[in-house]
Amino acid sequence: MLINSGTSRSLVLSGNIHDLFFIHDEADTDYIPLVPFLTRSWDIPGFTLIVYELNGPIRFVKDTEREKVKQAFNLWRGTTESDPNINPKVSALRSIVTPDAAAEPAEASFTQYMNDAIGSPTLALELLRQFCLLSRSTNAQGEKLLSEKLIIFIEAADMLLPEGEIRSLSLPDRHRVSIVQDWISDSNFMNGNDTVIFITESASLVNSRIIRLPQVLTVEIPSPGMPERQHFISWFNNTPKLAEKPLNLWGTQSQLAILTAGLSIQALRQLLLSARYSGEKLDPDDVINKVSEFIQGQLGEDVVEFKKPAHSLKNIVGNQKLVDFLKTQLIPRITSTGPDAISGMSVCGPIGSGKTFIFEGLAGELDIPVLVLKNIRSMWFGQTDVIFERLRRLLMALVKVLIFVDEADTQFGDVGKDAHSTERRLTGKIQAMMSDPQLRGNITWLLMTARIYNLSPDLRREGRVGDMVIPVLDPNGEDREAFLRWTIGKVLGDPLSEEALKRLLELTEDYSAASFASLRSDLEAASLFKKEPQAVPDRNGKLTLDEIIAVAEDRILPDIGPIRRYQTLQALVNCTRKSLLPGDYSPEIRESWVKQIAQLEVVGVRG
Repeated sequence: MLINSGTSRSLVLSGNIHDLFFIHDEADTDYIPLVPFLTRSWDIPGFTLIVYELNGPIRFVKDTEREKVKQAFNLWRGTTESDPNINPKVSALRSIVTPDAAAEPAEASFTQYMNDAIGSPTLALELLRQFCLLSRSTNAQGEKLLSEKLIIFIEAADMLLPEGEIRSLSLPDRHRVSIVQDWISDSNFMNGNDTVIFITESASLVNSRIIRLPQVLTVEIPSPGMPERQHFISWFNNTPKLAEKPLNLWGTQSQLAILTAGLSIQALRQLLLSARYSGEKLDPDDVINKVSEFIQGQLGEDVVEFKKPAHSLKNIVGNQKLVDFLKTQLIPRITSTGPDAISGMSVCGPIGSGKTFIFEGLAGELDIPVLVLKNIRSMWFGQTDVIFERLRRLLMALVKVLIFVDEADTQFGDVGKDAHSTERRLTGKIQAMMSDPQLRGNITWLLMTARIYNLSPDLRREGRVGDMVIPVLDPNGEDREAFLRWTIGKVLGDPLSEEALKRLLELTEDYSAASFASLRSDLEAASLFKKEPQAVPDRNGKLTLDEIIAVAEDRILPDIGPIRRYQTLQALVNCTRKSLLPGDYSPEIRESWVKQIAQLEVVGVRG
């Protein structure tokens, strides 16, 4: 539609350009790469299709079209193919590259230009530009030299026209940027009938002097969705040359299509070919592993981790009020696909309170994939935008996934004027993605941080992760008792009396969830080596109450109490649900928390 309507004569195809696409024509029914797919789909009367590949020749889809352009070009330039007086290399370089080419007495022929363009991207781009000039030219009688419209495909546009400040580019790169800028900015070209299509995985890698021109439109090719994956599975299973026998699946083809969300058609093809070759049943674990490998391969293992937690909410100790809230209030909104679906949430609380373990348990309870976002700030200029674009394409293809961001305050940059432009751009894109209605109901963002106050206010607003800010606090009351019983449960050989319980609660008065877990580990170690001397641990060893108390009394908590108190107060102040706060809530209590925060800041305590 963009081409037929003349909306733009300069297009950039980006995104999932390295995948396979379904073609159904008279010649065949197959999945083929992008450029062959486009040239076969658009091979219709009235159009001449030209493809330029980096370091390759300029090629015409049809020989007849090449011959037409050849004759018209030689007529336009006033040359013949058999002119014996021309040094092809010298003439081509002079006529295309040097400004005073018109002063040359002799011109190279079409064939000579085409040969010189092989391995010379600058010459190739200038020659393609001249083809468009030729297309608009007429003979002495006013007849067009070329009756067909040109569609020119230029692959690897990011390598031909790399991003970067002009002064930092090499001379050939600068020259190519200048050629293309002049080409697509020419008013005659913009009002003409020819179209140039640049192909690159990421539009951000193409020089901004080109990509930011208002007449240049970017069209993103998305990752295959559920219908596309299901179609390929069915086609593969019914294509004799690929599937000599039906696929051996654990379930239906639809179930396989659902579970392969995030895979490209290329990756899905590899999975099915491997399953066909082995002849073994393709089970869900194989599919999940393939999806995990593909996602990490696309984004990098240092950027994202694909995992399914091994525990669920039933493994959570204490935190009863929070667990009940997750089951009754949060899980229904995460699983919903309607208007009540939640786009994301923030989880805050002091370090060591068990935030990560609890919400990994939430993911395990939901039985949905978890993408752990680790670091999307690439050390290489421009790669951050590429990673983000890959991430967004991936998320658009996934169905029901939890994006888990631990230490979220360090993962996202600032949007203020003092922040680096790349940070501002990245953070702005992620914020927009969090509130994207297309992702709502499929993607739920879960930001974990002990420093909720360091998260950008733009991230914390409602409609993003500010819909729900959930505090995870140190255990108190019945929760503390539950943690204590869990801590000593494996090693205590005698019944726990009320007096002993009171004593242990006093010893663990300021314990966090992490402190209880650490004490549990110490007690288990003490029970293993209870008898001395002993070379082999006593796996059946139990501890007396006095021995447990001795281990607990010997422990000294790290000197981070004021910092944890500051983080706790910030979690209380930022919480968006009264039902999750301890005790009875009132504006006066909230004001007292604010005052305590200010007092800690006065003495230099900041989390």
